Amino acid sequence: MSEPDVLHRSELAAPDGRRLEASGVFHLCGAVYTVTFETPAGLATFLELYRSEADDTKVARLHLTPQGTGLPASNLRFQLSLAHEVAAAVLIAMDADGRSHSWRTRGEAGPANVLLAHDSWHPAETALPPESFITVAELHTVLTEWAFGETLPPPAVRWLSVRDVGWF
Repeated sequence: MSEPDVLHRSELAAPDGRRLEASGVFHLCGAVYTVTFETPAGLATFLELYRSEADDTKVARLHLTPQGTGLPASNLRFQLSLAHEVAAAVLIAMDADGRSHSWRTRGEAGPANVLLAHDSWHPAETALPPESFITVAELHTVLTEWAFGETLPPPAVRWLSVRDVGWF
């Protein structure tokens, strides 16, 4: 693992410079919601609802997709523990040259007895180490910067470059 390289939003795989749309799939109260975020305020409103009603046994999956393509240029997955107020995330981005870049959060917010993963179906195989735990408040900023900021990984927290995590 190494210090992360940085991608600018303009370097992501977005044919013809198409606008990137942020969306996500979230589990709340026994239902699965797909949400598109049009503004930082809309994202903040949804995140407050998610924080209060989330099924934190599930991983949230987010996508930055060039408008009209259906193929994401970046994916971010995170899981949080509401009881411990911690989260961890993994981020993948595809640049305009077709190279994949992968990162995971780096922090010191969580106890070792919390299991956070980047895949709900295979949590043991995709568990994120405690040194990747950030606070839920930091996660909020990370998600806003990922959806609407200019660089990946989002600068709100420290990140580590990691080998491809096996999904895009």
